Amino acid sequence: MTRIQVGVGLLFVLGTITQASGAHDPASLSSSLVFEPQDGAKETDERLRPYVEVLQQHGVEPVRYVAGALAKHDLVIFDDALHTAVEPFDFYRQLIKDESFQKHAPAIFLELIPSNKQWHLDAYLNADSDDRRLLYPAFQDNANGLGFNYKTYFDFLQAVRAVNQTLPAERRLKVFGVGGPTYWAEIQTPADLAQYYKSTMGYDHHMYHTILGELDQFRANKKGILLTNTRHAYKGIKRKDGQYFWNTGTFFAQWHPGKAHSIRLHNMTLSIQALKSPNPKKGKTLEGMERIDFKFVRMAQGLWDSAYRAHGDRPVAIPLAGNAFGQEAYIGNHQLDAMPSQKIQDAYDALIFLAPIEKLRQTALVDFIYTPAFKEELKRRYRLQQTEAQLAQLYKQNGVDNLDALIAKTLVASPERPQTQAKTAGPIDEWKGRTELK
Repeated sequence: MTRIQVGVGLLFVLGTITQASGAHDPASLSSSLVFEPQDGAKETDERLRPYVEVLQQHGVEPVRYVAGALAKHDLVIFDDALHTAVEPFDFYRQLIKDESFQKHAPAIFLELIPSNKQWHLDAYLNADSDDRRLLYPAFQDNANGLGFNYKTYFDFLQAVRAVNQTLPAERRLKVFGVGGPTYWAEIQTPADLAQYYKSTMGYDHHMYHTILGELDQFRANKKGILLTNTRHAYKGIKRKDGQYFWNTGTFFAQWHPGKAHSIRLHNMTLSIQALKSPNPKKGKTLEGMERIDFKFVRMAQGLWDSAYRAHGDRPVAIPLAGNAFGQEAYIGNHQLDAMPSQKIQDAYDALIFLAPIEKLRQTALVDFIYTPAFKEELKRRYRLQQTEAQLAQLYKQNGVDNLDALIAKTLVASPERPQTQAKTAGPIDEWKGRTELK
């Protein structure tokens, strides 16, 4: 779950490096810097030089980079950009199978699992057989109450189980839910629901304290990784008044310098255009999408994507401090109320590229968490969160006339597909019109 702070309000929204063995020798760059992308097209624009030089001179294979980061820091924070993205979870599964990662026996912290559903994770990972039904409550009682049914998460937890069966007990990977606790059984009235929404104001601080506790306050050399997205990973974005937006990554970066390392996984980027008045016919959501005018864009108007292409679209990790990537202007969840002139390096320590925007995928959805009992509970939660008029609008939008039909039509399994946000990415060379690059 990601959030954006606007003014004093809080909205929930969709928050020693070594050169890789496969990297090019920078001395091989010609004076004209002619790039050879995978598709055979040549890119000769000199404005790409500083970006491609970073990739060639400082680029590291991503698993190696993360293993190195864990050797130097106690916590690595991943911003997967979109919870629905497939490529981060392909990478996480690759990561946990790597011996250089396993030797740290790091804890794995999941933002999307409420911390009070931990025993469901433990039950599944410690069971004699692979019984995914043990996980259902952790996925049904999520923050918005409608369940999250991303296949990537089930596949990842299954991979953790498989890896643990190959490891000695003292090195087995532990998984912790660190999201804010949810109490859907106790939420019986709209007033209860309003109180619950208020409790989410402390979401990031709760994640920070939960992780810090599991890592013994950084006093025991315990290691961990946090799988989250967007602003939760920000390490130091400031408001216009110079005060920090206090996100989970910010608590670690500012209160425990050097202990955490924040990594952005390249993807489309959320760009907030303006606030807008919500439509009274639509219900208020925890995410707050109805309150903002936003779009997803390529970073630097495609300049980063062009640099990756010129580098052969190979997976690569790079540090951000003091280079062309890190100096790119910040955009993201806080941009409407952020102090001007902040850079991407203010938000993150590093960047990982896994695949071109055009090839990114959106997770398949599963339907097995929607058991008959949970569907009955969902009807209660819908009525709590929506007025009759708002429900009627939902029925009309989906061509149904009751809650059973709405649930049957909308909460269904679906296959993996191309990433929806990438469809509006725009041209990869839009950056060529940027006057500051000329």
